[in-house]
Amino acid sequence: MKKTLMAVAAWLVLAAPGAAQDASVGEIVDRYRDWRGGPAFEALEAVRLEGRVTASGLEGTLVMLAEADGDLRREQDLGVVRSASARHGADGWVLTNSGQIEALSPHDAEDLRRDALLRFEGVLDDPSRLSRRPDVVIEGRTLAVIDIDFGPDVDVHELWIDLRTGELYGLRTVRDRRESRVTFDDWRFVDGVRMPFRERNVGELGEPGEVRWSTVELNPVVPTSAWAPPAVTAAHRMAVEGASNSGPISFDLYAGTRIYIPARVNGTQTEVLLDSGAEMTVLDLGFAQTLGLALEGEVAAVGTGGVGEARFARGVTLDLGGITFVDRTVAVIDLAAIGQALGRPLPVILGKDAFNALVVDIDFPARSLTFHEPSGYAPPEGTTELTLVSSGAIRGVAVSIEGRPPVLVDFDTGNGGALILYPAYAEAEGLLEGRPATTVMSGAVGGVRESGLATIQTLTLGGFEIRDVPTVFPPAGPSAVDADRTAGNIGMGILGRFRLVTDFAHDRLWLSATPEALAAPFAKDRLGLGVRLDAGMIVVTRVAPGSPAEAAGLTTESRIVAVDGDPAAGMDAAKLRTMLTSPAGREVVLTQEDGRTVTLVARDFY
Repeated sequence: MKKTLMAVAAWLVLAAPGAAQDASVGEIVDRYRDWRGGPAFEALEAVRLEGRVTASGLEGTLVMLAEADGDLRREQDLGVVRSASARHGADGWVLTNSGQIEALSPHDAEDLRRDALLRFEGVLDDPSRLSRRPDVVIEGRTLAVIDIDFGPDVDVHELWIDLRTGELYGLRTVRDRRESRVTFDDWRFVDGVRMPFRERNVGELGEPGEVRWSTVELNPVVPTSAWAPPAVTAAHRMAVEGASNSGPISFDLYAGTRIYIPARVNGTQTEVLLDSGAEMTVLDLGFAQTLGLALEGEVAAVGTGGVGEARFARGVTLDLGGITFVDRTVAVIDLAAIGQALGRPLPVILGKDAFNALVVDIDFPARSLTFHEPSGYAPPEGTTELTLVSSGAIRGVAVSIEGRPPVLVDFDTGNGGALILYPAYAEAEGLLEGRPATTVMSGAVGGVRESGLATIQTLTLGGFEIRDVPTVFPPAGPSAVDADRTAGNIGMGILGRFRLVTDFAHDRLWLSATPEALAAPFAKDRLGLGVRLDAGMIVVTRVAPGSPAEAAGLTTESRIVAVDGDPAAGMDAAKLRTMLTSPAGREVVLTQEDGRTVTLVARDFY
């Protein structure tokens, strides 16, 4: 069970009586200023804090430095996981959970700037940015809700101030459609300013945490070195000492969309799935247990399917033959259900940390990839260069949907589909209005859920146009897809048509493709069946609305023993996919368990 530091009931919020709205925003802000220390609070320019943090079953240290102009550095050491980030003027960096230094994404840099400003009085100086929202009552206290408009995005930042005393009770934020709340208490005077010595945080993804500050220093002298990143801990090693690349490494393109690479993990032979959309490398729980790894912590694992649970392990080395990723910290998640859905075990996901410090050249026709040191690398002739943009934990690339202005989508070699469009973008553009659509069960880490499925007429990537793209439209709700900082996720159904070369260190992507590869039709479900193999028969698990399967009267009670006269016992995952993606007009004869036959005529129904 996930450890909980604060009962959910503590956040029971009730609307306050209307009379409490009588005080103006200015009066409430003045009350808050005075309560914090008046002139001493207004003169505060910087603060340095040290303390202990408890979160996700882990405990460690937290050091934070914030300045009133918006610079902030935060460094957290939880033992198995160490992370840090900083914004200093135009510069910013992040130390990832995998132990690598990356440039801070524009959104993350702005988040740090706002986090810094919210700790100082100056954020209240412009009345035009302040507004009052309905009061709330928590545990009998009426709290005025003061909204601070940083603009131009739709993120929310609210100070919850005790209407009677001016005490700051908490801070509520909504960023990238995810809510978080922090409460402050154990207030003490430090050099004339009231400062909280305890902060408690709870987010909608179920990751409560608590910080107890032991040192609070106001207006410290801050040397330039305070903004420098820490030493990098993650490393890689080429098989040939001094080599500039790994040499070609063969991979299996499973189902035409999944890059499986043979590897040895801590000396055990296995295979890894290459996934640029995974924030860090992930080991399946069962596989991690066979390696005897010690698991620590418990955090929310946010994936396209929702929110699951992850733990951490350290001391993991992955040897791909031509290159070795040394002594990595990895996430550990139960991937068994995902492997079952894929039809192939999924012991390891080799995540974005394999891309960060290297150029990765993926040659799909040759079924090989090569890792290059970035220094001195020259891309293949005839490729088109695109800009990659850091979008939080992963990278994004700009695409145009049916001629609309370009939007950023997550670049994800771990997505076996073609395209996912997130609800914030899809709803704003009305993309499902009047468009033939059905539903599908989709997802990965975090589970599966029902999503919309329709066809986008055109997608343009770097001047390359791709037509008739089957596209998943997931619903809103806690998951990686419920976001507004990127519009969607582009997967292997599209990326696999190109010669791909990534250079994450310099935010570049090179593409080339043949006209035949771009024009090849997508494999689409033209029967509308969700199925699984069980004891020599095909079990129908789902019937898509508007599909040939629905028209033929198949239900989730249907059991199929033969396809076109061939026993179902001889089917595997590949043959099932071939059946489901039959070309339009093809007849598929299914023999049911009771001997009756049903003929489905494959067609495009979305």
